[in-house]
Amino acid sequence: MTDHAMIVEGLEISISALVQSINGLMKREEKLLENGQNARAREVRSVIERLYVLRNELILILNRQKQEKTELT
Repeated sequence: MTDHAMIVEGLEISISALVQSINGLMKREEKLLENGQNARAREVRSVIERLYVLRNELILILNRQKQEKTELT
Protein backbone atom coordinates (compact mmCIF):
# COMPACT_ATOMS: atom_id res chain seq x y z
CA MET A 1 0.00 0.00 0.00
CA THR A 2 1.40 3.38 -0.97
CA ASP A 3 1.74 6.28 1.45
CA HIS A 4 -1.04 8.09 -0.37
CA ALA A 5 -3.38 5.10 -0.11
CA MET A 6 -2.64 4.80 3.62
CA ILE A 7 -3.44 8.49 4.13
CA VAL A 8 -6.73 8.19 2.24
CA GLU A 9 -7.68 5.04 4.15
CA GLY A 10 -6.84 6.71 7.47
CA LEU A 11 -8.96 9.72 6.60
CA GLU A 12 -11.89 7.51 5.61
CA ILE A 13 -11.63 5.54 8.85
CA SER A 14 -11.44 8.75 10.89
CA ILE A 15 -14.48 10.21 9.16
CA SER A 16 -16.45 7.03 9.75
CA ALA A 17 -15.49 6.99 13.44
CA LEU A 18 -16.56 10.61 13.81
CA VAL A 19 -19.94 9.86 12.23
CA GLN A 20 -20.45 6.97 14.65
CA SER A 21 -19.52 9.21 17.59
CA ILE A 22 -21.88 11.93 16.39
CA ASN A 23 -24.73 9.42 16.04
CA GLY A 24 -24.13 8.09 19.56
CA LEU A 25 -24.02 11.59 21.00
CA MET A 26 -27.24 12.52 19.22
CA LYS A 27 -28.97 9.58 20.89
CA ARG A 28 -27.51 10.68 24.23
CA GLU A 29 -28.72 14.24 23.65
CA GLU A 30 -32.22 12.96 22.87
CA LYS A 31 -32.35 10.92 26.10
CA LEU A 32 -31.13 13.89 28.12
CA LEU A 33 -33.85 16.07 26.64
CA GLU A 34 -36.47 13.41 27.38
CA ASN A 35 -35.28 13.36 31.00
CA GLY A 36 -35.44 17.14 31.29
CA GLN A 37 -31.68 17.57 31.53
CA ASN A 38 -31.59 20.50 29.15
CA ALA A 39 -28.31 22.01 30.35
CA ARG A 40 -26.46 18.74 29.88
CA ALA A 41 -28.15 18.26 26.49
CA ARG A 42 -26.85 21.68 25.40
CA GLU A 43 -23.32 20.63 26.38
CA VAL A 44 -23.66 17.46 24.33
CA ARG A 45 -25.01 19.49 21.39
CA SER A 46 -21.94 21.72 21.59
CA VAL A 47 -19.67 18.67 21.33
CA ILE A 48 -21.72 17.35 18.40
CA GLU A 49 -21.31 20.63 16.56
CA ARG A 50 -17.53 20.61 17.10
CA LEU A 51 -17.35 17.04 15.80
CA TYR A 52 -19.32 18.05 12.70
CA VAL A 53 -16.77 20.79 12.03
CA LEU A 54 -13.93 18.31 12.43
CA ARG A 55 -15.67 15.80 10.15
CA ASN A 56 -16.20 18.46 7.50
CA GLU A 57 -12.53 19.45 7.65
CA LEU A 58 -11.47 15.83 7.24
CA ILE A 59 -13.81 15.45 4.26
CA LEU A 60 -12.21 18.50 2.63
CA ILE A 61 -8.74 17.06 3.22
CA LEU A 62 -9.83 13.67 1.86
CA ASN A 63 -11.26 15.29 -1.27
CA ARG A 64 -8.01 17.23 -1.78
CA GLN A 65 -6.01 14.02 -1.39
CA LYS A 66 -8.16 12.27 -3.96
CA GLN A 67 -7.92 15.23 -6.35
CA GLU A 68 -4.12 15.34 -6.00
CA LYS A 69 -3.93 11.64 -6.77
CA THR A 70 -6.10 12.13 -9.86
CA GLU A 71 -3.94 15.03 -11.05
CA LEU A 72 -0.75 12.97 -10.63
CA THR A 73 -2.01 10.07 -12.74
